[in-house]
Amino acid sequence: LSLHDALPILDNLYYVGPGSVAVWLIPTSAGLILIDTAQEPYVDYVVDNIKKVGFDPKNIKYILLSHGHLDHFGGANKIQKLSGARVALTEADWNFMAMQEANAIKNGRQPKPGDEAPKKDMVIKEGDTVTLGDTSLKVYVMPGHTPGSLGLIFPVKDGNATRMASMFGGTILLPGRPDVPTLQTYLASIAHFKEATTKAGVTVEIQNHPLMDDPARLTAARDHKAGTPHPWVTNDYAVYLDVMAECLRAQRPEVP
Repeated sequence: LSLHDALPILDNLYYVGPGSVAVWLIPTSAGLILIDTAQEPYVDYVVDNIKKVGFDPKNIKYILLSHGHLDHFGGANKIQKLSGARVALTEADWNFMAMQEANAIKNGRQPKPGDEAPKKDMVIKEGDTVTLGDTSLKVYVMPGHTPGSLGLIFPVKDGNATRMASMFGGTILLPGRPDVPTLQTYLASIAHFKEATTKAGVTVEIQNHPLMDDPARLTAARDHKAGTPHPWVTNDYAVYLDVMAECLRAQRPEVP
């Protein structure tokens, strides 16, 4: 993917890049919701991409961070300053993010300008609903990738149809084989999210890292023609979670 890609996926869901980390824009009747921000030097690309798809970044009301890793939160300060948006994250990852930065400073590694963690703002927890105008996102806490990775389920518009979309906010294991307790926690999160997404009837799967998916789906969405199957709509969302669980188990075969 080019850093300049800004693509409509569904009628109220836009991919605003950059290519290495997904940033998602959800327009509502009362302003914009942004999921993740990328990090420097890519934040200006994100802001420009929001403009390319026809929206004013100053109208962002919420920035929902999928988890407390720099590649996802690095642009939060700049975009919050631009828009006045609330920055939302789980309690566990607010703490995790602050601890990571404090440890780095203690060891003589000051954050680069623009890489500073945002100040603690809005805490979201399991079962919360973030509502803006005509759109509500249901919040789930998915520990594994980080202590408080986020899961989201929300409606998206596809012509005259309303579909349910979801994002599992921590789909990549860190380098090295995870220890057994971490893996068990991660697998429990997947099982929990599978139950929630099945109950919600999720048929649209989005990622926060395109490399975990098929990047060709992004351009396929741009070229999609009405009346043909949409590349982002699936009846097999649960299979995606099953595959994730099996890949994790393959890391530690001794875990049932």
